Formats: sequence, C-alpha cells, structure tokens
Amino acid sequence: NDIATTDDSFKFEWDVDLSSTVAAIYTEGGFLEDGAKAQPGDNVGLILEKSSYYAEAGGQEADVGTIEIGDGAKFNILDVQVYGGYLLHTGVIEEGEFGVGDTAECKVDYDRRRDIAPNHSMTHILNAALRSVLGDGVDQRGSLCNDEKLRFDFSHKKALSAKQLRKVEEWCQKSIADAEVVTTEVMPLADAQALPGVRAVFGEVYPDPVRVVSVGSETSVEFCGGTHLTNTAEAEAFVLVEETAVSKGVRRIAAVTKGLAKKAIEEGEAMEARIAESEELPAETEGLDKTAGALRKDLDAGYMSAVLKGELRSRIDAIQKKAVDAKKRALAQRVDIVLNVVKEQLNTAVEDGVTSLVLNVDIGADSKASQKVMKAAQTIAPDMAFMGLSEEEVGSGGKLMAFALVPDALIESGFKADEWIRATLEVCGGRGGGRPNSAQGQAPQCSDAAEVQAAAESFASEKTATAV
Repeated sequence: NDIATTDDSFKFEWDVDLSSTVAAIYTEGGFLEDGAKAQPGDNVGLILEKSSYYAEAGGQEADVGTIEIGDGAKFNILDVQVYGGYLLHTGVIEEGEFGVGDTAECKVDYDRRRDIAPNHSMTHILNAALRSVLGDGVDQRGSLCNDEKLRFDFSHKKALSAKQLRKVEEWCQKSIADAEVVTTEVMPLADAQALPGVRAVFGEVYPDPVRVVSVGSETSVEFCGGTHLTNTAEAEAFVLVEETAVSKGVRRIAAVTKGLAKKAIEEGEAMEARIAESEELPAETEGLDKTAGALRKDLDAGYMSAVLKGELRSRIDAIQKKAVDAKKRALAQRVDIVLNVVKEQLNTAVEDGVTSLVLNVDIGADSKASQKVMKAAQTIAPDMAFMGLSEEEVGSGGKLMAFALVPDALIESGFKADEWIRATLEVCGGRGGGRPNSAQGQAPQCSDAAEVQAAAESFASEKTATAV
C-alpha cells in the first residue's frame, strides 16, 4: 500500500510524547480500509509513520504504554514487534475509535523503561566481568532484559565456583560504584569491527552503520541497538541471584538492579544477622539443630545474592553439625548413666525373682544404645523377659522406640517377643516385628509413654501367668 517503513529513531529519546500518524491498522480480518474504524475492546496492531517505542530486539523486551488521539481515544500497548522495518504496536483499544490517518500521540511508559535500561547496561558489564574472571573463551549465547531482571546465557563448560561468582558480582558492583559513563555512537560497521575489545553476539547479523555502546574507557564495547543508561551509577545496585545450566556447555546467570537489588541485599543482610546470632549460641542450646533447620528453610526461600546464599548455607551446616555433635556427646554421657541404672534395676529384679521387666530408658532414639541395653539384660537376666521403651525426646509426644528380649523357656510357653512388641505399640499406633526371642519397633508419635508401658506390663503379666 506504499506505506513507508516506521521511523523509530525516536526510541532512544526519553520523556518525550511523540506526535505521529496512524499509517495502518491490522485486525483479525486483515488491514482496515481507509475510512473504517477500530472500536473499543478491539485487539489490533497499529503501524505509525514514526514511533518512540522500542520494539523487542537484542534480548530487550518491548516498551509498553499508550497511543492516544486528541478526542479521548486511547490504545493500550502490550507489545511492539518489528517486521521488515514496520513497527507493529499491538494491544487493546480502551476508549474511542482509531482510523488510518488519525493524528496520534505516543506515550511510552518511561518509568518502566528506566527499570529496563539498567538491566540492559549491566548485561554488557556482566559480559565483560565474566570474560575478566573466566577468560576470553566466554561468548554470549542469549539474553533477556526486562523491568524485573536481566538474564545472560554464555558459553562455559561447568558451574562457576563460589569464588568465581563472588568475583563476577563484585566486578559488576565496582562498575556501578565507579560511576562509569555509558556512551553510544553510530559508525560504519567496518570501523566498529576494528574497535579494540569490541564484542558482538555470535551469529548475529548487524546493520551498516552499526550502533556501538561503550561503558567507561575500557570496561565494555558492544554492538547494541537497545536503550541504556548514561552512567552506571544509575543502576544503583547489582545482585547476582542465580547461576544455572541451560544446556551442555552453556550457563545462565540471572541478576537484578536498582530497587530489587537493594531489597535482595537487605534480605541477605537480615538473614546473615540471624545466622550470626545462632552461631553465638552454645552447642548445647536446646533446639539448636531445629533452629538451624528453620534457618535453612528460610534461606532457601529467600531472595538474595546467590553468592551470599551459598556462603550462608555453609554456615548453617556448621551450626547444624555443632548442634548434632553436642547432642551425640550428651547422649553418649546419658547412655552411660542409663546403663548403670538399668543394670541396677535388672540386678534388683533378678534378686526379687521377677520373670519380666519393662523399663522406660532415656536413650532417645539411639538404636546402638538399645543394643547395649539388651546386651546388659541378656548378661544380667538371661532368664527374664525384658522390654525397653525410649522416647526420642521425653514428653515431646514424638517418636517412641521399643525393643524386647524373651528367653527360650518363656517362648515355649507362648510368650513371644515379636507379639509383645506389636501388642505394646498398638496402643499408640506404632508397628514392629522380629523373632520370638528378639524384636523391636517404633511409633512415630506417642502422647502417653506411661500408657504404652502399662500395656507392655499387662501383656507380660498375662503371658508369664500362663507360663506358671
């Protein structure tokens, strides 16, 4: 229809409401004829003679905003794509009518673009940081820049180490702190390709002339048609939030700037303070292992630097280990005391001629300790039926462990250890099994250990009475 391609040179300007003319309107049924009007609620694509909107390209998402006509007509732009030099602004007509030839005003959402620009500029700096830390073998394999984050794919055979990630993040943060100037220049492609240190995306076809974006005196030089900052300080902050694999030989880094980066830094600092507080607690502090578990859960769900998150995870592991080791030492000491008490009770029971004995022994859920208790019972009272009960944490209502021994003489009369265990744990919903002379089991929850002990004693009393 002899419509000229869209003049989009205004996309690099800021805070300008550009006046233009509607050159064509594309609908589900094709292009509207002259004189026809698009109505409110219609999903259409507008082609303008000139536009201040940035169309999606080079990994940068398109601008959004509105196109308005003086009589109150309003078109909400959801996306902008370029086809053969024509910018197609797609969206929904909110108010009024739109027709070919109408004079319209482009109202770009520049606040959103101000959140995209730092992510795009910092993508260039991230590219340079990766080459500095990992070497010149790093090549860009893709990118995404929007108002929430930046994502950069690059060639590298393995995950970055914590040290490498830290260096990359600090490299980018230093560029912001140094307030480096960001400049753009359009020049012949041959001249641009001859610039020292210039970078281009592998496989990308660039126009001639080409736009060159430079950061600082030698930080970064890249071919790029995107919208950028004028100074790295405008990015305000930078946090690397993720480093993952995309495919064989390709890694991906995600990062944030400005407000989201500051939020991530604050959340990281708050988490670090909580962990530091727990690190100061004595190893024997009640529930320290559970505190460490809760910290790990909060850390995994937290939004902060991936570098810091890795470091904090190691510190939480150290807290957990300290707590577990302290518990093991305390349990070992407790087991020694419990064994002495059990031995005394067994000796007393033997002297009293008791044929069965049920003891609540405080050994937690330590199966090795239960073996020591059973060995003592076999040694001191080989002719006695014995059962030990132990709560993982006394009075907690949690796990309960049971183990039993029955001598051959009582087995012959119908008293079997496996049946004893099952009948005992049935009271609290537990399960167990084994052999007639030796059995064990547990209940995931036990609110009344005394009731369980009473059930065990009742079963034993009945069986020993039968034996007599």
